[in-house]
This record gives sequence, structure tokens and C-alpha cells, in this order.
Amino acid sequence: MTTETSPDAGSAEAPTTGLRRYHRLFATPGVATMTLAALVGRLPSGMIGLVLVVGIVQATGSYGVAGLAAALYAVGVGVSGPLRGRAADRRGPAIVLVVSGLGQALAMLGLLVALAVRAPVAVPLTASFLIGVMLPPISPIMRTLWSRSLTDKGVRAAAFALESIVVDAVYIAGPSTVALLLVLGDARVALGVTAALTAAGCLALATARAVRAVGPAGGDGPRDWRGPLRASGVRWMLPIGALATGGIIGVEVALLATADAFGNADAGGLLIAAFSVGSVFGGLAYGASKLRGTSAQHLGVFLVVLACGYAVASVVASLWLLALLFAVTGVALAPMMTAQFTAMEEVAPEDAMTESFAWLNALGQGGGALAAAAAGSLAAGGHPGGGFLVAAGMAVLAAVLTFAVRPAPAVSTAS
Repeated sequence: MTTETSPDAGSAEAPTTGLRRYHRLFATPGVATMTLAALVGRLPSGMIGLVLVVGIVQATGSYGVAGLAAALYAVGVGVSGPLRGRAADRRGPAIVLVVSGLGQALAMLGLLVALAVRAPVAVPLTASFLIGVMLPPISPIMRTLWSRSLTDKGVRAAAFALESIVVDAVYIAGPSTVALLLVLGDARVALGVTAALTAAGCLALATARAVRAVGPAGGDGPRDWRGPLRASGVRWMLPIGALATGGIIGVEVALLATADAFGNADAGGLLIAAFSVGSVFGGLAYGASKLRGTSAQHLGVFLVVLACGYAVASVVASLWLLALLFAVTGVALAPMMTAQFTAMEEVAPEDAMTESFAWLNALGQGGGALAAAAAGSLAAGGHPGGGFLVAAGMAVLAAVLTFAVRPAPAVSTAS
């Protein structure tokens, strides 16, 4: 991939606007191939949670063990995310993609064998944790790549929006792919396919010319042990990310619990899909638009819109109306995520960009765990829609932080 520039590099020409942003993005050599490879490599992220639960339940008959495995997977993702991001910044993304992609695939195959031979419970639990630890940092790497290689702000905005859209697509297509594989075989088949997709996507992305061309950021000089946390702007973004992203997980739990309370548990997945479909349309529109204000201001506005939708959901008494509401509310979801990562890009140190994005992902996982626990507790207590109010409160608090604090500019040195 060659570096995207405006027609007259160095001029004051306005950034590309409208759908031309996407045209110029995909006209850049290598972008389409890398986007496809990244999509394949990320598809397992939308599959593994369901595969873990179904596979372990089929092997052990215990939802308790399956829930513990899913929790250990999430812990592995959260604790290792910043470390994987730091490795990508300091060693280059290609080697990290190869090691983590093959490592996660091997951990999945280890789980497959453990389930096939009915190994002691500790073995699949350990494998589940390792699968999380080895999750390839594809999203942080892609966002860093776009940040460094696309100089046209409009095209870069489209690339960041595309990232959010791809994540939505993964969580729509992933569970559907698992469902199809379970029809054709069983959880072990689904686990094997998931491992193959992980390895294939990561290897394809790692061998892309643009990825191989990215070396260690910041040179070989001494580095601050705090990494991106030395920047006050990054520290400002992390609690916002934990609240903003974490609330989404609470909403998903509440949607599943609400569908179950209405006596139609299978509709829960459709409600989440409606949320994601709205998000895809919103992300496409946001990536093609040039709005006034800063990314942080956009983030605050979209958080308020989401909070309003979540609050209304808590009093809706029809699954059809709930699906419609979340299809509409979802229009603000991908723009919120895009604005969040753009705001982080603006404050992150250049030599720790990937780690900055990885920290944002990790805090989002942590916030999601808290929101899911709260939503699940409320559902168990007879308030299936309580998670909507939890998510609304988190979004409001994140918006207040966004508007109340002015981020410091990015720190460009490693010292």
C-alpha cells in the first residue's frame, strides 16, 4: 500500500468529502486486500465466544464450566491486550500477527483435542484462557496503519469508520457462521474452522507489503516504561472508553434477557443484529460526512443519542418495537466508536499508537464485564431491561467526561 496523499501534498486543500472518501480509500493499492485479510482474521472474534460455550457444554454438560471458560477467555483478552499492542509498536506488526495468529490457532486446536478426549476440566479452562491471551491485535494494528499511512483526513476518517463497520459485520456474521457449522457438524468442527480462519487471516495480513514495511515505532532509543499512559490525553480517554464501550455489552445482555422474558429467547440474537445493522449504516454515513466540531465533541453527542435510546428501551413493551428502536439507535453506534478511536489517535504518542488502541480495547472489555454483571444481576432479580438503564447511565457519564475535560495534545517523543 502506498501512502495516500491529497492531490497537492502540503497544500491547504480541504480533505476529501462524501463517498469519494471510500472510493479513494479502496483505490489505494493494497487496501482492499488488507481489509479482506483483516476481516477473515477478525471473524473468529465473533465466533469464539459461542464456540467455547457450546463446545464445553457438549463435552461436560455444565453451563457453569462453560461460563467460567468464557470468563477466563475475556480475562486473557483484557490482561494481554496492551502487551500485544506494545509488542506491535516495538517489534513491528508483522511478527506479532504471525506469533499471535498461529498461537491462538494452536490454542484452539488444543481445546479441540481436550474436548474430544474428555480431558479434565482444568485443561479446557486453561486452553480458553490461552485463546484469549493470544488474540491477534488486528484492530489496533489496522487503526495504527491507517493513522500513519493516510494523510488525507477525509480518507482517514473513512478508514476509521470502516474499522467500526467491520467489527459490527464480524459480530453479525460470526454467530451465523457458527450456527451453520453446528448444523453441518458439531462444536469441534466449528472450533477447527475458527482456528483455520485465525491463522489464514493473520498470515495473509502479516505478508501484506504495507504491514511488512512498518518497523518499530520510535527507533531503538530508550523508551518510557509507561508507554502511552505517560500521555494525559490517553489517560483521559481510557475511562471514557470503559464506559462507552462497556455499556454496549450491558445492552446485549439486556436484549437477550428481555427476549427471554417475552417468551421468545431466540429473538435475542435478532435484536442484537438489528442494533448492528443500524450501526453499519450509521458508520458508512459518518465516514462520508464532514461534521463541524472535534472528534471528542462528536463522541459526546453520539453518546447522548445512545443514552436516550437505551433509556427508552427500558420502557418498551414489544419485541418488534424494541427491534425498530435499536435499528434506529444503532445508527449512532459505529459513529461513536469511530469518534472514540479518532479522539484517541489525536492524543496518543506516535511511538505507542498501537498500544494506545489496545488499552482502549482492554478498558472496554473491563467495562463490558462490569456492565454484563450488573445487567445479569438485574435480570436475575426480575428486571430484564435493567441493563438498558445501566448502559444509559454509563453513556451519560462518558459524555460528561468527554465534554468536561479537554484532552492534551499527543506526545511524540519516547522520553
